[in-house]
Amino acid sequence: MATTSELQIRRDRLLERLESLQKRVTHGDKTVEYDLTQVKNALDLLDREIARNGDRRIARHLRVRSRKDL
Repeated sequence: MATTSELQIRRDRLLERLESLQKRVTHGDKTVEYDLTQVKNALDLLDREIARNGDRRIARHLRVRSRKDL
């Protein structure tokens, strides 16, 4: 399982790639249109993982032993 900082690094890299991608490319008389939904879905998945990792709390138990009443 990746840590929150590793997930954040992955998200930042993916966001940089998304910003550099072009949805439509034209060369001469030919045009190609790309579907960027997979990249956006991956970003959503990483956001959910980061949120889920942030909600984790460390459970601590404290046992008190005494010879006298508290």
